Amino acid sequence: MTPNSIAGIDKPVSPLALGTAFYRMETISDHFEVLDAYMDSGGTVIDSARTYGQSEDVLGAWLAARPGMRDRVLLITKCGHGPELKLPERDYADSVRAELALSLTTLNTDVVDLYMLHRDNQEMPVSDVMEPLHWALNSGSIRAIGASNWEYRRVIEANEWADRQGLARFAIVSNTLSLARPAAAFYTGLVHVDPLGARWHQESETPLLPWSSQARGFFTGAWTKAMRGDPAVAHPENPTFDSRVLKVYGTDDNFERLRRAEQIGAERGAYTAMEVGLAWLLHRPFPILPVVGPRSVAELSSCRRAAELTLSPEECAWLDLEV
Repeated sequence: MTPNSIAGIDKPVSPLALGTAFYRMETISDHFEVLDAYMDSGGTVIDSARTYGQSEDVLGAWLAARPGMRDRVLLITKCGHGPELKLPERDYADSVRAELALSLTTLNTDVVDLYMLHRDNQEMPVSDVMEPLHWALNSGSIRAIGASNWEYRRVIEANEWADRQGLARFAIVSNTLSLARPAAAFYTGLVHVDPLGARWHQESETPLLPWSSQARGFFTGAWTKAMRGDPAVAHPENPTFDSRVLKVYGTDDNFERLRRAEQIGAERGAYTAMEVGLAWLLHRPFPILPVVGPRSVAELSSCRRAAELTLSPEECAWLDLEV
């Protein structure tokens, strides 16, 4: 259920958002190629953040090199990651203003369509958290606000505060969700959409912007059950990406979901398990805008192919081990 729009933003919303967390200036030509192909294919939503290395630098250079493109892009960036993986309580309002000013300069734009808090700080009252965001809304520097890695009770509390003040709510929430269920947070402070969160999205009709929508590549089949028994892979002296994927996603249930995605992919016409897993996500019963991170035009084409795959309710339930 791709949202028809995001509250406060008068721009069309494409089925998939383009993630740019890994963008670097030394590979800028590769990123330009994917960005151009994404927009040419009808994409509109591009996701970034201050903490994504040189993501904003690449996007700013791309927008500068593509006159008129800014009007077509629904541009997202984030602030407030904080060195302690939470919103910095000290000088918080000033930090929001400083990060926003830097993002606007780096992105070569005078407005961010969707400005998101990258983390929460549950020691701070929601009123203190929300006020600087509404200053930015009133200044015209941003068009809508969102929350990333927020527990739903805090989202609800913040929205209720905004309602009482007659101010804008969070227009969107960005927590992780994929066909593969995480057994733990991939990094400290990350929030997964649990059944209560899914019900809240459905009842409130608030769109979800799920990151890691393809489970860090788990459905490529690059990780196997056998790897769990290999100490050099599953439990190295220093944690690696592979060991983390196995710890977070390498459960028996997820390997069964992978097997079923491979089976449906073969039955439905040579779709990959990655494509089936992404298609499953797009069939959730609430507005959803998955973030995908293709590193090539070929990977982008695969994501688009997934968006065109229709699954029956029975197939969706079977994929998620409900039957």
